[in-house]
Amino acid sequence: MYAVIDISSTSVSMLVCGKEGHPSYKFRESLSAVSFTEGGKLTEHGVERLCEKIGVFQDQCKKAGVEKLYVLSTAAMRRIDNADEVLAKIRARTGAVVNLIDGQTEAYCDCVANEKFRSLKDPVMIDIGGASIELCELKKGKEGITCLDFGALTLQRKFVKSVYPDREECAKIKKFIKKALAKADVPMPEEGTAVLVGATNRSVYEIYRDYYDIPVGENMTIEFAKLKKLAKKLIEAPDRSHLLIKNAPEKIYFIVVALITLVHMLKKFGFAKIAVSDFGVKEGYLKLAEAGEIAAELSPFFPERPVKEINSVEELAEHIKLRQKAGKAPRKAEPAKPVKKAEDKKEDKKQ
Repeated sequence: MYAVIDISSTSVSMLVCGKEGHPSYKFRESLSAVSFTEGGKLTEHGVERLCEKIGVFQDQCKKAGVEKLYVLSTAAMRRIDNADEVLAKIRARTGAVVNLIDGQTEAYCDCVANEKFRSLKDPVMIDIGGASIELCELKKGKEGITCLDFGALTLQRKFVKSVYPDREECAKIKKFIKKALAKADVPMPEEGTAVLVGATNRSVYEIYRDYYDIPVGENMTIEFAKLKKLAKKLIEAPDRSHLLIKNAPEKIYFIVVALITLVHMLKKFGFAKIAVSDFGVKEGYLKLAEAGEIAAELSPFFPERPVKEINSVEELAEHIKLRQKAGKAPRKAEPAKPVKKAEDKKEDKKQ
C-alpha cells in the first residue's frame, strides 16, 4: 500500500491507496498554517502542531500496512520565509521528508488525477486553495496551466474583519479577483465545462448538496443559478451558520469567501456546465512519483521518535498531564518509612 500526506494552507491530509492505485482511505486534520504565521514566519507552536498531525498519520500508516509514504507541501510552505528551518525541524522530530512542489506542479498533479474529465466539452480544472488558485485546460495539460498567488484564506484575511464577509467586503473581494484575472490574462474556451477540484471546492459542493437536498451519487454536478442563490444566502441569511457547521466546520471561517470567489470565476468565464471531482493533488502526485515523472523522496512512516528533554518545572508538569491523558500516569512514590532510633531498635530486640 502507498500513502501521501499533504501539508496545505488549511489542513494536513492523507490518502492511502492500494498497489493498483485505487484510493482506500482518506484522512484530514484541520490546521491553518496561516494562523500560526507571524511576520512571514511559521511560529514554533505552528511547527509543533504540524509535527503532531504528521505523527498521527505516520501511526495510521503503520496500522494500515503502508509500505511507501510520500509527504508533500503546496502553498503552505511556499508562502513562509522560514520554510527551510521548518522543514528541518519536521524532519528532526518526525523523520518526514517534505517534498515542496510549486504551483505549476500542483496544477499538473490535479490534471493527472482528473484525466477522466477530458472527454467533457472543453474541460477547465479549478482548484481554490487557501493560499493559491490553480486553473488548467485539461486537454492542453501543462501548456494550459495558470497559477494565481492568492486563495480563499488570504482573501479572508485581507478583506474580512469578522467571520463572514458583509456586502461591502464582498464587493472588494470581487474587485480584487477581477483585477487579478485581468492581469493574469487567463484564456478560456467559451461555454466550456468547469471541473471543480480540491477540498475547498468539495466542501462547497457538500453545502450545495445539503441545501438543495441532492442525493449522494457518483456524478456530482452544480447548476450555476442555484450556486448564486446559495452564495446570496450565505452572505445575508442569519441562519447560515447551521448549514456551514454541519457540512464544513473546519472551513467555516473562509468557506463563504471561497464560494464568492468560485461564483465570480464561473461567471467571468461563462461555463455552460459544472462538474465536481473527488480527486486532487495527492492522487496525481502519487501517480507521477511512482511513474518517475517527478523527483519525490520517500519518508519513514513510523520512526523512532526521540524522547523530549524536560528542562523546567513547567515542562515537567505538562509532560505529566500528557501522560495522564494517555492513561500512563506516573507511579506514585511510596511514603518513606520512618527511621527508627537506636533506643527503639533495642526495645524491639527485647520483645
